[in-house]
Amino acid sequence: MDFNDLYYFYLIAEHCGFTRAEKVSGITKSLLSRRVAHLEDRLKVRLIQRSTRSFALTEAGRLLYGHAAEMVKEGNAAYDSLSNHVTQPSGVIRISSPSVLAQYHLAPILPGFMSAFPLIQVYLDATDRPVQVIEERIDLALRAHRLIDSEPGLIVRTLATSHLKLVASPAFLAREGLPETLKQLANMSTISSVMDREEGELKWELENAQRQVVTIKHRPVLFCLNPRVQLEAAIQGIGIGLIPKSISSQAVSEGKLVHVLPEWSTHNHIIHAVFPSRKHMNRAVRAFLDYLVEHLPGTLENNLKS
Repeated sequence: MDFNDLYYFYLIAEHCGFTRAEKVSGITKSLLSRRVAHLEDRLKVRLIQRSTRSFALTEAGRLLYGHAAEMVKEGNAAYDSLSNHVTQPSGVIRISSPSVLAQYHLAPILPGFMSAFPLIQVYLDATDRPVQVIEERIDLALRAHRLIDSEPGLIVRTLATSHLKLVASPAFLAREGLPETLKQLANMSTISSVMDREEGELKWELENAQRQVVTIKHRPVLFCLNPRVQLEAAIQGIGIGLIPKSISSQAVSEGKLVHVLPEWSTHNHIIHAVFPSRKHMNRAVRAFLDYLVEHLPGTLENNLKS
């Protein structure tokens, strides 16, 4: 059964003739006539009483019209339900984020997103392990690196920038002294990320306002990828840490930490979103990305001011 024939018959019956059906649908009378004739041949029954002056359905035609009208109604309802699903952001989205970024910057804005889009369910994986976006079916991954990663099949969108500052506790500086030059850091206790390792050595690359760049080798007493752990260690006087300013600023304002050699910091670290493709992007993912673009930079600024 070709359901298009039923639809053509419905158009003719609904609009009481071939001419009106043609005007409404844009389908030619000749095509409508052929398809209805084909339908009658398949059903082996006449559906329309044809004449040059009048239009009427047979009893079989009236019976079939009732069913055809229900078919069209259900079809429109199915289309409308899908259309609403497509136009109203909904469904589950899988997001990956470094744990500190999730704790300090997503946590303040995520409730607002959930309130604005109540039909969206968010699965957030706050992890510091490398995430394979495509293989793990992640809709959007947040990353924070000095350079934007280029990966085949992935789109990268820059969201914000931040940089790292040297900090230490007053107790640590009272015990080991306040360094006056970068070279002195090589002989002091430091707290390092495993990302600082380069060619088998631990290095910090720092620059000042004059864009002078200096690379410092150091010997950390603590290695950790998570800046939150580094922050707590610095507060407890374990060593000098190179920690994102956006998460250390509160401890500095409270006197728990002080800036060391404040004229020096890292290059800007780029916070960016990585996702498989813009083409046919799920509207829920698009809504989340747009929300991040609007609100994520504000969380960085608020932390810097606190």
